Parts: sequence; C-alpha cells; structure tokens
Amino acid sequence: MSKLEKTKQIATSIFDYEALTPEQRILVMQRTGEIQERLQRSAQDIWEIGQRLADVRAQLKHGQFDAWLKAEFGWSRRTAYNFINVYETFGERANLAQIDIATSALYLLAAPSTPQNVREEYLLKAKEGEKITHKELRSHIEQKKHKSTLQTEHKDYTPVNETKLSISSASIPEIIRLVPQEVVEVESVEVSQAQSKQPNFASDTKVEAGWYVLEGQHLVFCGDTASSQFHSHIPDITLAVAATSSNWDHDWLIDVAGTLIVLQESALQQDNLEQLINMFSQPGDTIVFPWLPYSQMIAIANKLNRKAIAGDMSVQKCQQAISASGLDFASVKL
Repeated sequence: MSKLEKTKQIATSIFDYEALTPEQRILVMQRTGEIQERLQRSAQDIWEIGQRLADVRAQLKHGQFDAWLKAEFGWSRRTAYNFINVYETFGERANLAQIDIATSALYLLAAPSTPQNVREEYLLKAKEGEKITHKELRSHIEQKKHKSTLQTEHKDYTPVNETKLSISSASIPEIIRLVPQEVVEVESVEVSQAQSKQPNFASDTKVEAGWYVLEGQHLVFCGDTASSQFHSHIPDITLAVAATSSNWDHDWLIDVAGTLIVLQESALQQDNLEQLINMFSQPGDTIVFPWLPYSQMIAIANKLNRKAIAGDMSVQKCQQAISASGLDFASVKL
C-alpha cells in the first residue's frame, strides 16, 4: 500500500466544503488534489506542498484549517507546519533542487528555532553533495545552543545533591484552545506564607542551566524549552499554559497537551492563572509552563495539587520561581 493510500485511509472524516464560498471551495479542493499528488516527499515536493498549505491556510479560519487537515490528510497542525516552514524559510523551490537531505532533517533545518547561520551552513553542505541526516543536524544545533547558554549564564554555581524523577500522565484527547487577551477576571490567588517562604538552601547558592526537581514533585528546566533537552522529557499532559512575549517555536506542545493555552505575557496575571488551571485540569494532573513570566506559577500549581514541569531561558526567572515555591530542590539528570 502506497503512502498516499495509507494517508487516504487515515483521513476518514469529511471536511465541510459547503461552509466555504464558491471561490474558496474551488481553490481549497484544487490545492487538496495537488498536495495529495505530491506526497512523494522530495525536498522540492515538500516545498510545493508547503506553498499550497499556506494558500489554504490564508483562506480558512484557524478552526477550519485544523478540521481540513484532519479530514483530508489525517494530519495535526504540527505536521502541516513542517511543510509550511520549508516553503516560508527557503523562499524559492529551486533552492532545494538536487540536494541529498533526509526529510526529517529538512523539517528541522526549516524550523523557526534553528539558527540562521546553521541553516545556511547545512544547506551549502547539501548543495555540495554531502548527505545531511537529522541526527547530525540535531546534535550540531544542540551543541550550538548549549555553548551559547554557557556563555551567557552564571558560572558561580555550587552543585547540590542530584536525584532522579519520573513523571507520567494518562493520554488525553487533543483539545487546542488559544485564549485571547480578554481573559476573564477572577478573585486574586492567595499563596500561603508556607508556600512563599524561602526554600532550604544557602543564600549564596545559585541556579545554573539544567534540570531541577522540587521535593520529588515538580521539574524545572533552566534553558531553551523549545529544545529537545526539554520537550523530549514531556509526557502526554493535561494542560500547557504558554505565556510569552517571545517568538513562538513550541509547536510540539500541540501534540502532547490535552489543552494548550497560548497568551501574550501581559494577558496572564497571577489572579487568573488559578482559574485556568482549575478549568482545564484536575488535582494530580501534570501541567507544563514553558515560560515563567511570574515567579508564583509553580507555587500556584503546587497549591492546587498539580505536578508542574516548567522552564525558562532566564536563569534568574528559574531561580525566582524555585525560591517562590518554598520547596526544597536538587539538581537532576534526565
């Protein structure tokens, strides 16, 4: 059975073309056929699929685009954006002519989180005839990011006892919620003195890049949460609250979170975080904070009996969140 036949088998639902205008219907149905014909997945085919996906995305609303993807191809939004990233990143189809690159490596090369200098370096290697693999490219990117982190983070850290933690969660059906800035008003969250007290570590101890476990319950990662160092350790989770003013490069959350709430940093206040957690998760569930704009976020999750996996590129924000939780902590190797 061909890949195209398998894809058609997966896409068993019916997209509602009647909801579109005649002009939209013609374009979307035409692009659907063209994409299906190009599922051989050569580099240039991937570029063309991305171009047609971008055309369809421009015609449909957010919910319609997701429904169309699932109905016609059985794809998640993340899968579609692998193609779209290639189209938007490389600009011209001819740039990908006769290069030897694995499909997964091409997606990674086009990912928003991949540095531009790395992208140019490996595209040149591919054009010169060198075969590019996902494993090699991923390793190079992680080395670059790790080196950059070490150059910018604190160096005067005193290690604490190391331990290991395993967090698991039941698989949750995929529900994506993008929350606008008009977030409902709720009563203020009150964090008890016991939760806001300083944890038991020396005042001159500093946190550096890496993982930390808080009383065997919560995990905190000081580093790039868009990297595999973070998301490779995230199980299927009930809720993710992503409050950031940075560029979005966390599409992997769509595939692991039962509910994903994406907010501008200014839209999420301490007084409504508790309501969001209570609305979309239950006590004992695992939730993820890929950014820590407010120091009380882990304290609030702990107060509501949720397991938190959190992180931030800023070591200062990580340390503030750990301190505000009032929990003992230790470094951990994952």
